[in-house]
Amino acid sequence: MAVLEIDKLQPLHKDVLVYDMYFGEQTTKSGIIILDDDETDRGIHPRWAKVYSVGPEDRSGLTEADWVLIEHGRWSRGIELNNGIVVRRVDPKSILLKTDVDPEPEIGSFVGPIGAK
Repeated sequence: MAVLEIDKLQPLHKDVLVYDMYFGEQTTKSGIIILDDDETDRGIHPRWAKVYSVGPEDRSGLTEADWVLIEHGRWSRGIELNNGIVVRRVDPKSILLKTDVDPEPEIGSFVGPIGAK
């Protein structure tokens, strides 16, 4: 992955840029381990990411630092900025949920009722 020599990207139109997307192993509330198997059929599930920036035409109400749950595979490959952040473009129509609280994806917080930990 190439490093882009800028500190900040601004998306165009209705685009949404995210970072801090979690790809690691997850454990559900009941203790079931969901392996880090993104390259297999079993690895197909939504991912949480933090909003980096939204385009000027976006009317979704998303703000920087919101957390969003994105349909599997509806994001671009990452671009690493010189500050170490990996930014990805997501399809705005593929955003399933949003929250302003860290969803703790490493413990599978998207499994079960909303807000359950």
